[in-house]
Amino acid sequence: MGAAPHEPQQPGQYPGHPYPGQPYAGQPQPPGPYGPYGPYPPAPRPPARTSLVGPVVLTGIGAFLLVAAVVVAVLVVRTFLSIVPLGVLDAGGGPGSASVASTSAPGTTTAQLAAGYHHLYLVVPSDEHDASLVGVAQLTGPDGTTITGEQSAIDGTATMGGNRAVLVAGFSVLEAGEYTLTVPEATTPDAQVVLVEGPDFAGFISGVFGTVGGVFLAIALGVIGFGLTVGGVIWWVVRARARRRVVAGPQPF
Repeated sequence: MGAAPHEPQQPGQYPGHPYPGQPYAGQPQPPGPYGPYGPYPPAPRPPARTSLVGPVVLTGIGAFLLVAAVVVAVLVVRTFLSIVPLGVLDAGGGPGSASVASTSAPGTTTAQLAAGYHHLYLVVPSDEHDASLVGVAQLTGPDGTTITGEQSAIDGTATMGGNRAVLVAGFSVLEAGEYTLTVPEATTPDAQVVLVEGPDFAGFISGVFGTVGGVFLAIALGVIGFGLTVGGVIWWVVRARARRRVVAGPQPF
């Protein structure tokens, strides 16, 4: 009998025979992923992100924090100015712009006072360091009520024009109106007193802590806001360039 006709072997019929397009066993395999019918096509590149929502939001938050830092800084300055003795004396050493009443010691004067706390400063030559009032200063209200000056727990001084103002007493005025200030004599001749509005001890302490805390808060807001703003602008520029490339389309080689 004749030999059976030779039948071609099909790929995958016997071990070691790969699928079409794949190398045989022991044959080096070209780089790249291979499937059952040859190499995979390269994965498509993800589309470029062109949305400006993220950069706009980041930049807006940074700008908001910068504005908040400026607002906090303004409040810190106002708080600081409210607790320091500014305007007690003018350039010539006399009563300054903050004075609401002044007189010699001893002496008496009247003035319209607002409700709140008031400080009484004794003005003496700047080389005099031990001056004080011999007695107690008093305020007499429009209804005849007398307010006795209390010893101040705040150590306040101001020096201008060869004179020095020393905080010697405080008054808590409950109602606005016309008051009469009566001042005893001082241990130094030709002394004067100046009455100004100011915080009491609790207000002074809260003002100090508020000023210190406000400075740190303003710095933190400024640093964070500046960083976010710069990062948002850079991100914005990158996204804007990507958007222009997408609009322009593929460029010919």
